[in-house]
Amino acid sequence: MENSLILSEKEKKVLASLYKLGEASVWELAKDNGINRTTNYPVLERLVEKGLVSKVSTENKDVFKPITKEDLAEWIKKRKEIIESENRQIIELAENQNKKPSMLSEVSYFEGLDGIRNLYADSWRNNKEKMIYCITDYESAYKNLETFFKKEYFPARIKHGVKVKNLIPESKAGREDEKMATSMLREMKFIKLFSELDIEVNIYGSKTSIVAFDKERPSGVIIKNEKIAEAMKNIFEYLWKTAR
Repeated sequence: MENSLILSEKEKKVLASLYKLGEASVWELAKDNGINRTTNYPVLERLVEKGLVSKVSTENKDVFKPITKEDLAEWIKKRKEIIESENRQIIELAENQNKKPSMLSEVSYFEGLDGIRNLYADSWRNNKEKMIYCITDYESAYKNLETFFKKEYFPARIKHGVKVKNLIPESKAGREDEKMATSMLREMKFIKLFSELDIEVNIYGSKTSIVAFDKERPSGVIIKNEKIAEAMKNIFEYLWKTAR
């Protein structure tokens, strides 16, 4: 780091004179460094405030003495560490202020039962918020993948403490599961949306997954995009308020 970041040019000049003379009055300093006495006074005051110079007052005059060169080196080292720390903090703040949700999408495709297992596992494995916003064609889900949901996915999700807010069409299966909603870490509301569409949408974190229920060949995608997930959550919350 350059000395100009630590001391002004006049401060460096006055300090250099003090190291040359050992100790000096303002008059002696002015004579040595070529800076008039009026200017030397405020420069010396700043150096005293910074702890680089001490002042001894006698009956006749004030005498100034610099700290040792070893102490000066230590002072410069500490000042350098402080400035570097401040620079890091400024950079971090700027990065955080400028950070915006990415418009780029990362899309993963899943096919078959094993693929669907991996898709759903992501919703409890990579879910820091421990919350899923879900819209489901409930009858289709149970008709095509009931064993998977009841024996594998629901127990795994519950084990990992991931909760669900679930919008579903009115159905007998839905009403039955509503009785067990608390133990299943689930809140449920009924809405006509997605009836007989054979799909489910899950929103969690920065991800949105869409699953097409098919008994023989289920498939799905996970779209990782903060803006899309944020928009989908807003849509979900609006629907949640209007549902029964």
